[in-house]
Amino acid sequence: MCPKLPNDWLEDYGDNEPVIDPGRHVRELAERAAAEPGSESALLTFASFMSPTVGTISADLDAHQTWRPSVSLGTLDGSPAAVAELSAGAAPTIMLVEECIAGGARTVLVGGAVGSLQRHITIGDYIVPTSARREEGTSFHYAGSDHEATASGPATQALLKAARDGPRRVHEGPVWSTDALYREFRGKAVHYAAEGDLGVDMETSALMTVAAVRGVDVGIILTVSDHIFDPHWGNIFGTPGFNKNCVELARIMVSAGRKLVTGTV
Repeated sequence: MCPKLPNDWLEDYGDNEPVIDPGRHVRELAERAAAEPGSESALLTFASFMSPTVGTISADLDAHQTWRPSVSLGTLDGSPAAVAELSAGAAPTIMLVEECIAGGARTVLVGGAVGSLQRHITIGDYIVPTSARREEGTSFHYAGSDHEATASGPATQALLKAARDGPRRVHEGPVWSTDALYREFRGKAVHYAAEGDLGVDMETSALMTVAAVRGVDVGIILTVSDHIFDPHWGNIFGTPGFNKNCVELARIMVSAGRKLVTGTV
């Protein structure tokens, strides 16, 4: 029997109430931990390979663990803000984003890493995605294949402004998101680069889609960690250079958060 295509994944068979409601789930977790469930803004990054970003943001916001070990609450210019530690991949990322949204987040800033598809975009540069090619599976549980994943609101603009105030080059435009890290074919990478995609990651298209469905503002900034166009592919994950990039990324995210809180975007 053939599996159903993504277009069919939204079929609810007559009842579209989720078995697990994220709001109820977050409230239960908060009650067990005797903690506040969330805040109006959230700064999220990937703990599995970007721990310096998480640590720097948490220190700047004086954030402390709350209802879930991967979520802390702090303050950003006097405004409550959540700091969340994401896991790589669209599915676990969206699970935690859904919980942050259920906890009250209306603005979500995400910092991650990206492989460059373009020779003029080098390691250490930043990409701020404004649209994404959907080749991950999670977003198709939220919107059909005709939905275009985009982000251009205040959160995106705040990240662009904060990044451009720094010393590194900043690029904005489309990226390619895929679930399959080890199935990024060279021919596909060349083809997508020719169509204008700036880089490839695993989460952006799902983040944009879920934000649109949930009615929240998302901004994403990605540090270039490797060159997909290089036949001798290598990466800098875990190196002192990458860790430095992660700290700088955290500073940009905090600066962007302040711009949003103070209305200076």
